[in-house]
Amino acid sequence: MTRFRISLLTLLVAVIALSAGCGGGGASSGLSSGDIAVVGDRHITRAELDHQIELKIKAAKIDKQTVPTPGTADYQSQVVDPVVARLVTEAQIENIAAALKVTVSDSDVQKALDTAVKQQFGSDTAKYQEFLKKYGITEQDIKDQVIRPSLLQTKIHDKVKSQYAVTDAQIKDYYDSHKTQFVTPDTRKVHYVIAASRADAQAARAQIEGGADWGDVYKKYSLDYQAGTPKDQLGEFAASKGQTETNFGDAVFGSLTTGRLSDLIAVSKTYADQSLPGKCKPACYFVIRPDADVVKGGAQTLDQARATIESTLTSTVQDAKVSKQLKQLLDEQTKITRYADGFAPPKPTNPSTTGGGTT
Repeated sequence: MTRFRISLLTLLVAVIALSAGCGGGGASSGLSSGDIAVVGDRHITRAELDHQIELKIKAAKIDKQTVPTPGTADYQSQVVDPVVARLVTEAQIENIAAALKVTVSDSDVQKALDTAVKQQFGSDTAKYQEFLKKYGITEQDIKDQVIRPSLLQTKIHDKVKSQYAVTDAQIKDYYDSHKTQFVTPDTRKVHYVIAASRADAQAARAQIEGGADWGDVYKKYSLDYQAGTPKDQLGEFAASKGQTETNFGDAVFGSLTTGRLSDLIAVSKTYADQSLPGKCKPACYFVIRPDADVVKGGAQTLDQARATIESTLTSTVQDAKVSKQLKQLLDEQTKITRYADGFAPPKPTNPSTTGGGTT
């Protein structure tokens, strides 16, 4: 379930491509005359179904889609079954909301509708009315089919999520056991060239020392030059200690003086084999010029790392618990969902009998 972000065009999605089917048995107790399904004590009538099918077919025709012939298997699977599934899902959502004591007021729905209309049509109410007329829908259809279910889903999600709020203790435990994640390494801004041979590296160094533009030299000699890079950024690099090629890092975070050109620095064979296969003749070399002094890193405090940790715990722990409970709530509704003859959802295909297809 996601946050409520609705546009009126979502209604067309709702009547053309509807929710996935829900489980449940065939005709059973609890069904009244005229019902196609019942979810607990919420009855879904044939009249509701016929109205939704009418909207679906009208929208399909406006969009020049072919509508299957009534009474055919395609009509059942493409028109009737999806509408039944959505109506059942909406009833299940209403039940879950009631169980969690989650409510959506008429004013909440109206406010959300007003916002949606403004976003979709601005102040042009005539276009909004034209939209309703074109698709044969009423404002109440939009409220009932799109806005209320979306608001309820959002509130249900928030209510369940509030039960699993990330605590200060959890944040501290995570910080204490992952301190290395919150260490900022030393950094230093440099210019460099990585040349394919000693001769190329010597030529590049001599040209730079003679006053040549670093970008021109980099473009000519550096193995990692990429076309399209702005000239004033060619060869620029913000190095982080412990995160670069070994010899490069030892030089940058060693004794190199800011503004002074390095001697030739051999590229390690391990790095050359992994990142520059076949390009070194026979060895590659760096030419480096530090542009600034080393900026010392340090460890973030718990307070500095709090937001990051909370986000991590939310996505890895809290969201998993919320998803699990939401699924349990839906499963409970499936158990109390009953269908009249001819309206139960089709059973999933068994992969073991269909050559391994998905369900």
